[in-house]
Parts: sequence; C-alpha cells; structure tokens
Amino acid sequence: MKNKQKHKSKAWVWPVKILLLAIFLSLIFSLLSEFVLSNAHIAVAIIVILLFIAISVFFDMLGLAVASSNLDHFTAMASRKVKGSKQAIALNKNADKVSSICADVIGDVCGILAGAGGASIVTKIALTSSGFMPVLIASIVSAIIAGLTIFGKASCKAFAISHADSITLKFAKIINVFTHKD
Repeated sequence: MKNKQKHKSKAWVWPVKILLLAIFLSLIFSLLSEFVLSNAHIAVAIIVILLFIAISVFFDMLGLAVASSNLDHFTAMASRKVKGSKQAIALNKNADKVSSICADVIGDVCGILAGAGGASIVTKIALTSSGFMPVLIASIVSAIIAGLTIFGKASCKAFAISHADSITLKFAKIINVFTHKD
C-alpha cells in the first residue's frame, strides 16, 4: 500500500518535466524559426515548413515504433551482445516516456511551428494583397500544412508498427554512439 502512495505522490513529476521540456523546445525552435522566417523569401519559408513537417512525422513514427517494439526481441539480441540492444531494452521499458518525448513534444512542437511558418507566409502575402485574397490564401496554406502533416503521419504509422523492432534498434544504436552503453 505504501508503495502505491509513493508512486501516486510522484505521478505529477513526469508531466511537469515534459511541460518544461515542451516549453523549452518550443521557445528554442520558435526563436530559430522566427529568425529564419522573419526576413526570408517565401521559398525559404516553404522549405522550413516542410522541414518542420518532416521532423514532426519522423518523431511521431519513432515514438510509435518504440511503443510498439518487442522487448523479448531485444533481450535475445542482448544475450548475443548485439550493439544497441541494451539501449533498445531501455527505450522499450520507457516506451511511454520515449513516445511522449518523440511524438508529443518534438512531433507536436514541430507541427505547431509548421503552422506558425504558414502564418509567416500568409502575413507576407497579406501585405501585398487586399480583400478576400489573404483569407483564401491563409485557409489554403493552413489546409496544405495540416494535410501534409496528417498524410505523413498516417503513411508512417503502419510502417512504424510493422518495423517497430528495427526502427527502435536503429534509434538505440544512434543513442548508443552518444552514451556508449554497450
């Protein structure tokens, strides 16, 4: 009973950490985005938006892959001393947190920034247009950004689930380079 109370009293810690991480990353990405997009040509803004969408889709896929991966597969690999397998086990055991960071923090922040980049494009166009045209352009830009983001995430979900173990292992190997855990 005491262990459950201790767990409940610390249940708020992870959401607060994620909140602070999301605010920090949003601030950093937003500042970089504003710096790049404030005086950028529309073509550069479109490239930045597409980059944010790609990052959003990639990290959403990564979070889903880790959450869908099979712990037994990595345990067997660890017994054969496969590089990255211990890190893959750690990722799998913390799948809720990894998924939250990848999909909810990085993925969603980049999705929001793609929308903000779209607003930057619309503002540039609105300064040279009048009447109904800026409203129409804003709607079209928003719809395209949302459509591309949803299309990308929908396209990658089946891939992330069906290749969850290999995606997670590749991610673990990349992390392993920086942490030297194996």
